[in-house]
Amino acid sequence: MITTTSIQLRFNDIDMAGHAHNAVYLSWFEQARMDLLRNFIEKDHDWKKFGMILARNEVDYKRPVHLSDHVEVECSCSAIGTKSFDLGYSLFVTKAGERRLHAQGRSVMVCFDYTTNTSFAVPEAWRTKLARMMAER
Repeated sequence: MITTTSIQLRFNDIDMAGHAHNAVYLSWFEQARMDLLRNFIEKDHDWKKFGMILARNEVDYKRPVHLSDHVEVECSCSAIGTKSFDLGYSLFVTKAGERRLHAQGRSVMVCFDYTTNTSFAVPEAWRTKLARMMAER
């Protein structure tokens, strides 16, 4: 399963060169990540006890994004470990009916208990849903 998130560009996303500043891509990926997580984590989830911590972020910039662009980010699970899972991102811009890849990224999410400051194994319910998402890609 792949989730697709529409991104609303803001004027302050754009730098002096006239394209999206490199740092905002991580914010856009975070929006897409939250859309994906909502597919298997309950609304009243206890994020302190059964949370996640971001261990790694990667971005490969392919083409610039401009203020008037229509941007969408696709997010999917790309790997599941013992205590972590990887999420992959593909950022697309659609212009004149053509959808083109402008950036790709990856995040490593570690399951983390903020009350004890320790990592924990990916919960079985999460593992099952993430594995199902990977199979549906």
